Amino acid sequence: MFVLVGMETIVAYAFDRLVDSDRVRAGIRRVEAYYGELWGETATRSGSDAGPVGLLSWRRRTPSCNWPAWQEEAGLSVASLHAPLGYESVVGDIAPERAAVPLALAARKAPERLLELAPPFVLCVLDQNAQRLDLYTDSVGLGRIFQLRTADGWVWSNRPAAACLFADVAATPSVSGWRFAAGCGWFMGASMPYEYVSVVPGATHVEVRGRDGRMTVSRIDATSVWSGNTSIPETAAALQGVARSIGRLWPGTPTVDLSGGRDSRVVAAAFLSAGVDVRLNSYGAEAETAKTLVRALPFEVDHAVSTPSNAAAPAKAVAPAKVVASAKAAAAVAPVPLPGVIERIRRWHRYGDGLRPSSYLFHQPPSDLAGVDHLAIGGAGGEVAHGHFYPRDVAAIDQLPLHAKIEAFTQRLSRRLVAANGVPAAAREAVETQIRSVLDEAGRSGLQDARMLDYFYVVERLRRWGTTGERSGVVSPLLLPAFSRAAFRLTTSQRLQNALHLELIEQLMPQWTAVPFFKTTSAAPVQVKRLGAAADHEAVRARLDGVGDDAVRALWKRSSEATSSASDEAVLRQLLWQSVFDDHLAEVNRHLSRPVIIQPEVKPGVQPRVRRTTRAWRRVRRNRAARRMARTALWRVLRKYFR
Repeated sequence: MFVLVGMETIVAYAFDRLVDSDRVRAGIRRVEAYYGELWGETATRSGSDAGPVGLLSWRRRTPSCNWPAWQEEAGLSVASLHAPLGYESVVGDIAPERAAVPLALAARKAPERLLELAPPFVLCVLDQNAQRLDLYTDSVGLGRIFQLRTADGWVWSNRPAAACLFADVAATPSVSGWRFAAGCGWFMGASMPYEYVSVVPGATHVEVRGRDGRMTVSRIDATSVWSGNTSIPETAAALQGVARSIGRLWPGTPTVDLSGGRDSRVVAAAFLSAGVDVRLNSYGAEAETAKTLVRALPFEVDHAVSTPSNAAAPAKAVAPAKVVASAKAAAAVAPVPLPGVIERIRRWHRYGDGLRPSSYLFHQPPSDLAGVDHLAIGGAGGEVAHGHFYPRDVAAIDQLPLHAKIEAFTQRLSRRLVAANGVPAAAREAVETQIRSVLDEAGRSGLQDARMLDYFYVVERLRRWGTTGERSGVVSPLLLPAFSRAAFRLTTSQRLQNALHLELIEQLMPQWTAVPFFKTTSAAPVQVKRLGAAADHEAVRARLDGVGDDAVRALWKRSSEATSSASDEAVLRQLLWQSVFDDHLAEVNRHLSRPVIIQPEVKPGVQPRVRRTTRAWRRVRRNRAARRMARTALWRVLRKYFR
């Protein structure tokens, strides 16, 4: 077994039997050949070998975080992906530069202690003397680890293409994964865009003992992590602890976004009340609310109001009666011209290994992985405390018997997540079945009211659709298990009234309790970005013709005529996203040691050419002397005359 953990990349490899070391080195070369351009010149490599197990790390030459991506001490080698926020609660007051090995030792004694840390993180530990490898995921599974079973072992990676390259296995599209994506926009459950690659769940510990080849996988139930009594003062103290931990883990002064909303206000209050020196940044229509909050503080703080270069100028408010709600009304809004989109999708697949949602089509992908290392502090996870997926009739549904309640919530979620037109029936059915399965799982775990919708949000939407775990340096204090425990104790009415956010703000920064949360009072006309207006629209049309049916062609016609709705365009984007993924697979497979044979496409109604031979000619071909002659250079010259 061998493990690679590196800058934006983790690969773990476990052989069923001993193999030649050249095979491992060849796997490393394939991974580096593919990702070298994305890493640039910023990566350095360290490694440790212990017979059948090993650990290798690619990391930045100049790290932007004080937490070590690689540390060796006392026979242990520890490789980390993401900095574990709040690590002090496990190992005590130890400087982050020296804390990786103590955290690994604590995890081996009591793996459940890691589940109190804020996701995302992944920890790999190699014990050289015991020839033992341990792999830990966070409580939610935001620290991405995917697995691939090969003919003679296992491969784990936070980048599925790296797993295929290291194993020298062709990357192929997953029918079930893309069926989910066609329905709701993300890969649900354990599915992936790649065939044979699946997701390792959160709260999982993988232990491999190299001497006897034994692998043990254990998992703690997610609802047990979120159950228990956590008071408001305890939750506030935990958030302050995470804020201080961030201040120690990253040098310099962190920037915290402060909008007029709920989640950013709680995060900013945690930093300010913990005494962490921060800069506050606000932008957009909510900046005035943020200014009011800053003026209410009893101390000075650096606050900037900025306008992101990629943000659209605020649209002029219109009366509610003029809100664009249909394709006909959308056509009245001036069309938005688009640059070429196919090459941009290729670049997104290259950057995110095909895991980015298609909604990122209108954003420019980073040119490489090396330049994306800045600290980004967000409010992801706060949605679990204010009913992100709650329908308007949630109170009435909550009164139904459990079976009827699950079915009603399933139908509400399905209508919200799956577009009304253009989605294949199989995709619609797959999404609905998965929704029902997750809600049923929540009910069996004791969440038998509207909290099952919050459970669905965490284990599906947050874990699979979000990008928090995509790279190091993205931190969200509200993902702390203490916050989740407090949120799952809320009643439906408390959640809809923002009770947890209000109580935490009262505890952390009481000066802000009198300032109401920002609410949008008017809507602007929707500017639908249509694929029919793309500079490469002819190439887009050809792609969609190859994957769509009559319903998709009808959507494309509306897109070309500038009458399509935002929902129509989302369906077209997803189909195009999937089509271009095949280009990404071809680029990955180009680095394999064996060529990937692509079966030629046979058009309907056209029979492939079949070469026929006579019985006498077949007897000649079976003759030993004739077969020896067929291997000569003379025959290769003459054979064309016998065709």
